[in-house]
Amino acid sequence: MPLWRPTWWPRWGWCRRALLLEAPGGAAIGVSSDAAVEAYRAWGAYGATKAALDQLSAVLAVEEPGLRVWWVDPGGMRTEMLAAAEPDEDLSGMPAPEEIAPLFLRLLDRRPASGRYTAAGLREER
Repeated sequence: MPLWRPTWWPRWGWCRRALLLEAPGGAAIGVSSDAAVEAYRAWGAYGATKAALDQLSAVLAVEEPGLRVWWVDPGGMRTEMLAAAEPDEDLSGMPAPEEIAPLFLRLLDRRPASGRYTAAGLREER
């Protein structure tokens, strides 16, 4: 099975159907990564799937201008995935996901234009 199929293909179909049929004028938030736009050794497959999610989000935003579609790079976070991928890195200075989540929710409150955002950029917009 191609790597992209379990990563973003089902989400694309479900998201599009839900937004168009069930929530006209709705919004979708996708979790991106800097790996979608930067090359990291041994992160190629992950980065490629995140880049695909970014592009699909961008296309959905163009095809359905009545929707708000945001794809957000949360930046480095203190997660099990990053700890496993970078076992020698000290993650203690990185935020936990629950510290980043309110920045995502701010998009729902403010409803800015569809596009790619970063947690760092959202933090600066306070």
